[in-house]
Amino acid sequence: MFFSPTLLSLSAHNHLRILCLSSGDADGLGSIRKHELVSSCRALGVHGDGDVTVIEDVLLPDSMSAVWPAKTVAAYLCEHAATSDVVVTFDAGGVSGHPNHISLLHGAREFVKERGGGRLFTLTSVGLVRKYISVLDAVVTLAGRRGEGEMVFVSTARQVRIAQRAMTEAHKSQMRWFRWGWIGLSRYMVVNDLREEKVGA
Repeated sequence: MFFSPTLLSLSAHNHLRILCLSSGDADGLGSIRKHELVSSCRALGVHGDGDVTVIEDVLLPDSMSAVWPAKTVAAYLCEHAATSDVVVTFDAGGVSGHPNHISLLHGAREFVKERGGGRLFTLTSVGLVRKYISVLDAVVTLAGRRGEGEMVFVSTARQVRIAQRAMTEAHKSQMRWFRWGWIGLSRYMVVNDLREEKVGA
């Protein structure tokens, strides 16, 4: 729903691992969503057994009001991403302002500090108008590129359809009425721009 252009672009020539720190159990659907996430990731090119990990931890509740402890997020990254060259997560806006998304950034920063290095890239949050102009935002994004420390991934029409099916066919429990608008209009189904975070020691 957020990172499909990145996953579809990078999965062709890189070994990707997905670490999800909540099953999304706020509505009691966690056990279903775990399986759906694996299927969705496979549709987006993440095929390896064990390359999708879903964590259940009482300190990391699926909630619009819960801020997750950075140390806990960092500990799971140390356990599951210690050998990763690059970590990709949300930026300080969390795309939708979701506190769980924003907490991932703070935990990832802590992780990079603790291990003394590594590259951290974040998905750029944009305003409401840009968020819902679909492919048109690719033009805006490419025009605004600043160069070094930034990656932009733009999906082809075929890749957008793959991403849409990863939601409608694989991640069915997420498909509430407003998600149809998201998969049809959101720029995140078409374009991702990632910026490198400079994390101090």
